Amino acid sequence: MVAALPHIFLVKSILRNWLQNLIVVLCSKSVQNTRFRLYNMSFLHRLISTGCKQQINVGPMAQDDQYTNTLGSGYEGIAEFYDLFADNSDIPFYLQLAAQYGSPILDLAAGTGRVSFPLAEEGFEVVALERSPSMLRHAREKLALLPTEIQSRLTIIEGDMTAFDIGRQFQLVIIPNSFGHAITTDAQFSTLQCVRDHLTPEGVFVLDLFPGALQHEHARFEDRPVQLPDGSSVSRIGEMHMDPVSQLLNVDLRYVVRDKDGNVKDTVEVSSGAAVIFNREADLLVRMAGLELVAEYGDFECNPYVKDSGRRILVLRKRSE
Repeated sequence: MVAALPHIFLVKSILRNWLQNLIVVLCSKSVQNTRFRLYNMSFLHRLISTGCKQQINVGPMAQDDQYTNTLGSGYEGIAEFYDLFADNSDIPFYLQLAAQYGSPILDLAAGTGRVSFPLAEEGFEVVALERSPSMLRHAREKLALLPTEIQSRLTIIEGDMTAFDIGRQFQLVIIPNSFGHAITTDAQFSTLQCVRDHLTPEGVFVLDLFPGALQHEHARFEDRPVQLPDGSSVSRIGEMHMDPVSQLLNVDLRYVVRDKDGNVKDTVEVSSGAAVIFNREADLLVRMAGLELVAEYGDFECNPYVKDSGRRILVLRKRSE
């Protein structure tokens, strides 16, 4: 029995190496079928959960680069309309977390500062990172109108959430409603790694997700017109198409501006893209980025997450080494 032990260890070593090579193959660009990749993600999740402690270098997920490179947040050029149709029901949630964890706060893909401004107005120090020139311009115009005291608490910087280095750490990091704009798996993983690097040891990160399993393949919506100070109005019409194979969501938006008599003054059309992220993918990305779960909610009222929740909100921290 003692003599057989070296052979047992040799077999285990060979098996570990085989599994590592298999993982790299399954997650490499040579694997083009997304449903097959989803199965592989599930396999990897089970493998890691059952105690494979060896460091694994996972290659990028297969994506159609030519197509995904044309997708983005899709809000460039419509910053002036963005706040008019924004859903601000999440702001009390972020204010509550800010009160719990304190400053400084990092708001990634901050847009026009929809969440950053209320946080700064409540006395928190905030850094808002955004890459869209029109969003940055609109946010800075808004900031210039606020009292100096509030301006001093909010710093707006240009940057990409998938690759940034601010040179400091934060008590709270948030990406409100925008993580899906990291289109590829590489971009999502890079975003989470950057977030981890910018968290204080006791800080937390809020990952706000739309569960992929509940996404409709096609939907259309139309918002009520919003009145502007000059008497004109703006309406928004949207149409969404989700490809379950590529796991990409495309949203076509049309903004129609009418004068006070109802005549059309202007029409602006944009397309917005987002990744459709399933729960096991998200769990694996979180784990591989060195993060761990603190709390999980199904809405911004902090109700528990269940399988039919329209939102999956993960409060995460650095995983203990």
